[in-house]
Amino acid sequence: MKYDIIGDIHGHSDELEKLLQKLGYQLSEGIYSHSEDRKVIFLGDYIDRGPKIRETLHIVKNMCDSGNAEAIMGNHEFNAVCFDTKDTENGGFYRKHSFVEIHQHYNTLKQFKDFTNEWKIFLNWFRELPLFIEKENFRVVHACWDDKHINWIKQNYIGKLTNDFMALAVDKGTNEYVVIEETLKGKEVTVPTEGHFHDKDGTLRKRSRIKWWKPENGRILNKDVMFCSPGFGNKEFTVENIYIYNSEVPVFFGHYWLVEEPIIEMDQKAICLDYSVAKEGKLVGYRSEYLNELSKNKGFVY
Repeated sequence: MKYDIIGDIHGHSDELEKLLQKLGYQLSEGIYSHSEDRKVIFLGDYIDRGPKIRETLHIVKNMCDSGNAEAIMGNHEFNAVCFDTKDTENGGFYRKHSFVEIHQHYNTLKQFKDFTNEWKIFLNWFRELPLFIEKENFRVVHACWDDKHINWIKQNYIGKLTNDFMALAVDKGTNEYVVIEETLKGKEVTVPTEGHFHDKDGTLRKRSRIKWWKPENGRILNKDVMFCSPGFGNKEFTVENIYIYNSEVPVFFGHYWLVEEPIIEMDQKAICLDYSVAKEGKLVGYRSEYLNELSKNKGFVY
């Protein structure tokens, strides 16, 4: 079996259909399939931001239900379930309904306003999406692969977002919180004042996501490892003990809103496929048959 791995879609179904067709998938009776022995793996974040969230979910779920695709959970799917689920112990919901959360989720709520039963079906599907997938010669995760967290998930997660698990996963003092936070949202590090920055939603950030996929020999300046302000980013990188993916098994992930051309550095085994389709970027896929030629930058399709 060959696979086409596709990054974050965020409700851009037109771009998704164009990419599927470019990859050789054809639409029949509402479902995309390939005439050869291959299927898609979707990397999460199907909802929010984009203009055609319903259409995106129908494409992805139909392909999964028919066996033509597999899909993992992104942080936006996790957030959506928490946003929708009441906390019967403490009141409210497992995700706050303040302005920031509603703003992030607004496009999804708006587009499903007249399709509430349909939205419930998708929410139940989100609950059962895996947090990662391992194949014979590659892995996929939404934001960060850390063997320590993956092993914890294998031993402690029953494969479904239950209310009991969500109650622990939103509590900052638990293992569940750390595992979900770093697996679905990535690892972060505190930065000095000159490194503080505003994210794409205008929120001031004092911690920076790290580019954990960067090979050690590529960690020269702060901006090579951290998403931070230009003044801080151009200083020599000296921070110690920042996580590096050091497995020989390639791992694909999304989440990070990259903007440059897709490229794989020498010795790099962790490959991001999120190239900001929701911010006038591009939707990117990767064909698994090129895994033995990673450093030659073959396999990208967009």
